[in-house]
Amino acid sequence: MIFRRLVFTFLVSMIPAIEIKGAIPFGIALGLPAPAAFAAALCGSSIVACFLAFVTHWFYEACRRRHLFPRFIGWMERITLKNRDNFQRFGPLAIFIYVAIPIPGTGTWTGSIIAGVFNLKPQRIITSVICGNVVAGLIVSLVGNGVIGVFKTLFIS
Repeated sequence: MIFRRLVFTFLVSMIPAIEIKGAIPFGIALGLPAPAAFAAALCGSSIVACFLAFVTHWFYEACRRRHLFPRFIGWMERITLKNRDNFQRFGPLAIFIYVAIPIPGTGTWTGSIIAGVFNLKPQRIITSVICGNVVAGLIVSLVGNGVIGVFKTLFIS
């Protein structure tokens, strides 16, 4: 039974916009211990980072050359132009910080895509994104356990 909950948490962490920040509370709500939910969510989001690290720049360049997905390309160009100075100054550290902030829109998917568009090497993308994900996951786990503990104390006791 616990295996199914781990798999569900793992799969939820691969969904854009939910990622590790939503998968950890999801796993805890399914009844997983926080460390197990964290591990399953980290594994799922890490697979996404690995995949995107190798595919993003190729996909981005192919779309630009063939004029495919103009909204996506325009969005990516706006993001890269807006953040080019910071990225050139900080590189992988900028991606790490971006992914480590646990707010919507700053996760594995967008961090990996932005790094790929900037043509960062896959090894650096993976390292930066996974390290940022660990920090974001720890923050979410700590905050989540605090909120759940307060909720249990107030309403269940």
